[in-house]
Amino acid sequence: MDEKGNLVKLLELDDDFIVDLKYASADNFTGQKIYHSNECYMDRHTAVILIEAKNIFAKDGFRVKVMDAYRPISAQKKFWEILPDNNFVARPPDMSKLKVFRPTHLNGLCVDITLTDIEGSEIVMPSAFDDFSERASLLCQKTSEVGRRHATYMKEVMEHVGFRAYENEWWHFYDVSTEPTPFMDFQI
Repeated sequence: MDEKGNLVKLLELDDDFIVDLKYASADNFTGQKIYHSNECYMDRHTAVILIEAKNIFAKDGFRVKVMDAYRPISAQKKFWEILPDNNFVARPPDMSKLKVFRPTHLNGLCVDITLTDIEGSEIVMPSAFDDFSERASLLCQKTSEVGRRHATYMKEVMEHVGFRAYENEWWHFYDVSTEPTPFMDFQI
């Protein structure tokens, strides 16, 4: 098994996920390829509870598409250079001062997901991924009722297994059920 510290390759634990890391191509808000590959790493515990959520979604006729998971510190620095807005892009950490860690992409304790039908076609959600408008918020009422219903269902399942939703981005979930580990710059 390919492991890097607390990180594991999701598809080695369960190959029923659709992995489409948006930053492994130019199909993202930066317009640039940020990651070197589409290999999806995350914290081992985060992967286990994501698999639990995936199994619940599967019973209801859905699959899970992962659009982001572990992110190197250097990638976060690139994002901040492009969009220095704390509402959508976290400021890169000063690792010389940081002593306490929290769940983030930088330690593999966050995932960005959407749901698809069984064939892999994305279902209606409130907005596109990385939509930096109010439409991305779980609280926005200016989106389709169907999209809000899907996002609410996804949030309920993810929170049931140990994640916490980020209210400004319907796709973003923190693993709050495990102890945060230090941030890394392992390249993917």
